Amino acid sequence: MMSKYEIEIERAPARAQPLTWETVPFGRVFSRHMAIAYYKEGSWKTPRIQPLHELSLHPGTSALHYGQALFEGMKAYQRADGMRFAFRVKDHWQRLNLSATRLAMPEVPYELFAEMLHALLRLESDIFPPDLQHALYIRPLYFAADPWLGVRPSDTYIFLIYLTPVGPYYVGEVNAYVETEMSRAAPGGTGAVKMAGNYAAAMLSGKKAQAAGCQVSLWLDSTTREYIEEFSTMNAFLVLRGPRLITPPLDRGTILPGITRDTLLRLAQLLKIPTEERDISLHEITEGLVHGEVLELFGSGTAATIMPIRAIHYRGKVWTLPIETPIAQKLKISYFELLSGQLPAPNSEWIWQI
Repeated sequence: MMSKYEIEIERAPARAQPLTWETVPFGRVFSRHMAIAYYKEGSWKTPRIQPLHELSLHPGTSALHYGQALFEGMKAYQRADGMRFAFRVKDHWQRLNLSATRLAMPEVPYELFAEMLHALLRLESDIFPPDLQHALYIRPLYFAADPWLGVRPSDTYIFLIYLTPVGPYYVGEVNAYVETEMSRAAPGGTGAVKMAGNYAAAMLSGKKAQAAGCQVSLWLDSTTREYIEEFSTMNAFLVLRGPRLITPPLDRGTILPGITRDTLLRLAQLLKIPTEERDISLHEITEGLVHGEVLELFGSGTAATIMPIRAIHYRGKVWTLPIETPIAQKLKISYFELLSGQLPAPNSEWIWQI
């Protein structure tokens, strides 16, 4: 990779103990290094790779008060032949900048994003996963850094990337709690951007879901409370008899445009599975379960990949989904064939070799 930015590198000590992949928890083990860059005086400064460390922030740091903070979630893998790659890097970069634009933050140049990520992944070669059932989760984080209590866009920003080795996000069955009192997003709002505040606003619903024995919330549209939008950690897919694969549309700007969501729609086309992007009412799901029209409900996301929903809890009633999920399983097999190289990627840029 030709370097536009002269990245300064400070190496961390070697890891004291090798990873035990069979028991690695999701998001609690971190890379030895992180990549960091500062935006000051109208331009991006020299990026650095440093040992992972705690950040020192002023109490008046703008992001802590006014919420100019966003992130991405990506994954890197290692194939059986030893080839290492990150998945759909440019698409994640583009989504990060869509979020940045919505929050009045400067765009992160692709060269800066890619070179920081490439250098970091090469330094962390000792924590690449042994198989495709595990991954190196990549967390780019971007936030406002002005130490000033003024309600306006910041003049300074911090962009950093760190890594965490992960296994499955969910273990066991996943049930969904239908949120009927709160809304995740409204047209014209920030539902389509991956900003930190969206996740904070969803946590109370998450507590209600846990109390009901559920692992995720299922959000409804804010206007009619009739149509499903997405799960708290995943985009939503419904399979109707046919089969037909259906997912809510993105045109209202209330749903995060998931990279995995897009990947599955592309794979469904290759598998000749009819797809639709249209509104899905909760009534259509419950009535469809009664009459045998609903065959599957599942979520998709970078962390969760593809996760079937076993039951939905709605106004005190539990609606159980069929145990068999052939479409979700077929898509999951194809997804991992894509990662392994058995299935050619629809776009050559999807497999970003390290």
